[in-house]
Amino acid sequence: MKLSRISVAPSAVAVATAGLLLVGAPAAFAHDSVIGGDPANEAVLEEFPDKVTLEFSGNIKDDFNTFAISDVDSGDILFTGEPTTDGRFASLELPTDLNPGAGDYRIGFQITSSDGHSTRGMTTFSVVEGEAETTAPADVDSEQPADTATEQGMGTWLIAGLGIVALLGVIAMVIFRGRNNT
Repeated sequence: MKLSRISVAPSAVAVATAGLLLVGAPAAFAHDSVIGGDPANEAVLEEFPDKVTLEFSGNIKDDFNTFAISDVDSGDILFTGEPTTDGRFASLELPTDLNPGAGDYRIGFQITSSDGHSTRGMTTFSVVEGEAETTAPADVDSEQPADTATEQGMGTWLIAGLGIVALLGVIAMVIFRGRNNT
């Protein structure tokens, strides 16, 4: 059976389109992740915060969101509540009498991602009372999640680029094979 370029072209376009959709799908369907916060992940603070805020990679939905503040060492849940949301930010005011002192703490969260799916995770922070040099590491740590998000984005583009090159190679093979058969 001889194939002409005209009969091969629609197949090549279909293969290329399907490939591009498959390569782009993982990024489009990814759940939102934490990209920043106050306190920043792994921040070291002088005193227990009166409010916690997490920044996500997408606009989170207003339904079924919850935060829980817990002591890492004992596992005790110190406070839970529904955060207020504003676009990519979710914030929870903490009671003024909540001050467990020095220690390691976890902000556990469950939010509804921009894609409508439930997303769970956590960040941590430490309180070291009376040490003045604790603010500098918190600033360094607050930039770290953004770098990670950038690296993940570059990885997605690299995979997409390799997929496109592979698809172009397949299309070229199909076209040249069709030429040789005519």
